[in-house]
Amino acid sequence: MGFNSKVLFLSIILSALLLGSCGGISMISRGSSKDYYSKDFLDQVSLIKEDFKFGRTDLAMSKLKGMNDQMLLPAEAAMKRNLMGVILFGKEDFEQAVYNFNLALSTSRLDPALNAQIQLNLASTYYKMGLLDKTMSVLLLCDFKQLNDEEATKFHKLKHKTAKEMGQERVALESLVWLLKGKSTLTELKSESYFESLQSEFYKLSNSERLRFIEKFDGDDIFLIGYLAYLEAEKLYYQGEKSNAKDLLSWMKDKFEKYQELEILANNFTARIENFAKMNHYNIGIILPLSGEKANFGKRAMLGIDNAFRTFFKSVGMNKPYQIFIEDSSGSAAVGAHRVKELVEKHHVSAIIGGLFSDEAQKEYLEARKNGVFFVSLSQIFLPKNRKDHLLVEVPGSIESLVSKLFDEKMLNHFGKRAAIIYPQSERGQSYVDEFWRLAKENGVSVNGAYSFDKESTDHRKTVQKLLGLKFKRERQEEFDLFNEIYSLEKSSSIRRIQVLKPQVDFDWVFIPSFPREALQIVPSFSYYDAFNVNVIGDPSWRSKTLSEESYKLGHLSFIGDDITTIPDEFNQKFFDLYGKRPLLVEIRAHDSLKIIYSLLKDGQYGSRDELDVVIRSKETLQGISGSWQLKDGVWMKNLVPLQMRRGKVEPLVLQNKTMLEDQNLEVKNENAEQENGETKK
Repeated sequence: MGFNSKVLFLSIILSALLLGSCGGISMISRGSSKDYYSKDFLDQVSLIKEDFKFGRTDLAMSKLKGMNDQMLLPAEAAMKRNLMGVILFGKEDFEQAVYNFNLALSTSRLDPALNAQIQLNLASTYYKMGLLDKTMSVLLLCDFKQLNDEEATKFHKLKHKTAKEMGQERVALESLVWLLKGKSTLTELKSESYFESLQSEFYKLSNSERLRFIEKFDGDDIFLIGYLAYLEAEKLYYQGEKSNAKDLLSWMKDKFEKYQELEILANNFTARIENFAKMNHYNIGIILPLSGEKANFGKRAMLGIDNAFRTFFKSVGMNKPYQIFIEDSSGSAAVGAHRVKELVEKHHVSAIIGGLFSDEAQKEYLEARKNGVFFVSLSQIFLPKNRKDHLLVEVPGSIESLVSKLFDEKMLNHFGKRAAIIYPQSERGQSYVDEFWRLAKENGVSVNGAYSFDKESTDHRKTVQKLLGLKFKRERQEEFDLFNEIYSLEKSSSIRRIQVLKPQVDFDWVFIPSFPREALQIVPSFSYYDAFNVNVIGDPSWRSKTLSEESYKLGHLSFIGDDITTIPDEFNQKFFDLYGKRPLLVEIRAHDSLKIIYSLLKDGQYGSRDELDVVIRSKETLQGISGSWQLKDGVWMKNLVPLQMRRGKVEPLVLQNKTMLEDQNLEVKNENAEQENGETKK
């Protein structure tokens, strides 16, 4: 940020103190008085400046030393010591520079501008010496408002850099605000490189911290603070805190009324709020890929929605029937988001079903959230939990729902508290591993391996090899040499050995949130490296015909999924009668999506989004064929269940205490051993 070189450090100090012709600064033109400095002293200083300007630093220092401190006024003595400190800094005599700056501060109080400049010089010297604590201490004492604009900019740059290096993010953020203080239009603001850093740091704060941060600048006329208040008002509104959002917007308009751009932003947002609030209770939006390569899935989902509409909506709303507005996303996330906007603006829909695929789901949900519309997603959305709210239901169950079930007490009692994860190198995989680490820490689970795999690859043996401790042989060199010697003696053995070392299975279970095709490539690698009977747990996508048909070859396969082991006969039969085929997962989830909306709309006739919002918040549970959802911490969590694959079929996994299970297995082994001994005697 401009404090990495000696030259720049020196220029900061000199431009602030000496070189009026270079820096456009006059040391006594502001904040000074004839009572502080005599004419003779000012004349001498002018000559010293000339000497310094032309490189006669030794002569300038000699003249300064020749001044008798006893004959100088306090401010004059301070200026003398300050100038000596500047010259010493230029000679890299930092300790003597600090000594003179501190002497200067002892008599500089009468001239606030000079006092602030000396403190800036002292802080810069401490920074050059690597003394960050002392640098920050001096900067915190400095009244930077006594500096001119150029000096103040240098002050805030130094403070920001020091704060960042010390890990004081809040202080660094405040410095960025002051650095951008002079920007009074959005164009100026957004063209500054610091603005992006400021936004990033600002949104790392919690909601309450952001509000307190804005409030801290209440007495300052800073365009940036007005804009941050506007952005925060938007965020609060979309999070459902509509009253707080309106209060903040009102404060912003009153406080920053002189800035036309901010007034326009506030007025436009107010108009949007009024438009968003318009809602036709009886209009429901559907966005699916009905053309392109994903059209087949979109059409299957429409069968589930049609079935739910016939079941739930045909018998209600006879006076004013419900209407379904269907839009084609064409398999494009951007198109899908645009369709959300159209449904809200043209038809004022009360709710939207969409997001059949995750890339579309995320864009569509974010657009729906902007408009405060309830959105039912047919696939998972890979956003952090703090960017989701009560206006979103993920029908398959969110990543948070799934990982929460993994770390459920009964699951841990059954599988154990030593875990591992193999995840795809993708946004989806990163979302899974982030939540996995978070909940593992919360639940005291040891994560003994976390490795990613390339989705484009078809051979994942290296990933499994790393997890089993077979990739880095040097770490197990002694063990490797021992086994290699043993196996070399087994000359008569007909067994082909893949590796010398035995696999290190230091985990009780491994979670693999892969798609079925990837699972078929990853899971066999465990047996390939002699790691048999590993507890492998997958995600809801593992409920697939392809995987179940191969499951008898793959060992212990479990997964977390929808509780649809038993589909109601009535639903099954009615679906078959209407469409000539049995409903599968896509159709069932689509059916559930409209059933969820029905459960929210059936009890009243809501005239605004605020009214519907209250109803959504008041619901504790939503029920569907594929499971139920509960509102926890402001987001909908699906109650998923543990399942297993046995003999090519999906069955419920009966959870048992791991210790009891091991005892039962031991009893079975003992019984088998006794039987074998008895047969041998016979």
